[in-house]
Amino acid sequence: MRKMLVAVAMLMALSNGAEAAKQLRVGMVMTPDHPHVIAMNKFGDLVKAKTNGSVEIKVFPTSQLGNAIAQIQSVKMGTLEAFMDGAGWYGQLVGDYYIFATPYLMKDIEHTRRVAASPIADEINAKLIEKHGMRMLTLGWLRLPRDVISKKPIKSLADVQGLKMRVPELTSFSEGWRALGASPTPVAYSEIYLGLQQGVVESAELSMDMFYNIKLYEVAKYIALTQHQAEPGAMIINDRFYKGLTPAEQKAIGEALKEAGALNDELIRKDQARIVAAMKAAGVTFSEVNRAEFREKTKNLPYALEEKGVWTKGLYDKVKKID
Repeated sequence: MRKMLVAVAMLMALSNGAEAAKQLRVGMVMTPDHPHVIAMNKFGDLVKAKTNGSVEIKVFPTSQLGNAIAQIQSVKMGTLEAFMDGAGWYGQLVGDYYIFATPYLMKDIEHTRRVAASPIADEINAKLIEKHGMRMLTLGWLRLPRDVISKKPIKSLADVQGLKMRVPELTSFSEGWRALGASPTPVAYSEIYLGLQQGVVESAELSMDMFYNIKLYEVAKYIALTQHQAEPGAMIINDRFYKGLTPAEQKAIGEALKEAGALNDELIRKDQARIVAAMKAAGVTFSEVNRAEFREKTKNLPYALEEKGVWTKGLYDKVKKID
């Protein structure tokens, strides 16, 4: 009898421990070999260790939970805890996030990351929490600058005129490429390969590792080094779920994100040369463009977007003050 009581007590303890584990599911659109996904899996290991198993991270890459817009809406509704991708996606919620995803608005990647670490980002996050019940957990994971892959060579701004350019369904991308003279065409990330293959679009703008990871080089053989955008990686979380975590768990998650972010940055930097070499070996031709020509064409775009109410008036002037 005594042994039976001990066994029952042990089973109850195990059951209670299992119930206590909080499930934090992170949706993503990138493939498992992308540095963001690898680092997010590392984040899961770190959180488990730092919380002694009280929080369990589950990562869902490759749009398993829907496209980016659907997943973000799921986070808002609370049917998904978190989502990780480029900061520009959150512009559909708070337009101020589009400053991180507008062609040639930022000087370079480091300028982008300084803005992401500034009070500007804190102010935008406060709006996200207040208006949508979500918060930005991390903003600033390194990503390679965005370039253009195309079925025909692009060597100058003239080659972009009228070009059917795949863009995500986001205002700053569409308006940016329209200002440059292209014909922006929204296509879901998971459908870009087919879109290029079937001629729905002639080109796509993404980072070099994304060209490679979803094998766009098989259907488009020209890459123009426009480096038009330095969008940082960013993760949002349902605020109600976040507030349900203990202070110790919140701290552990914050620490784990910093450590995982460092791994992401290391992988991004390390992979670039390998990816370029692999695509060259697959027959891709790389071309430089006169980026000053492209930047000049978009110099009034930030103010035009501001006048349209895409983001808060005066926000771009604040960004320019951060060197």
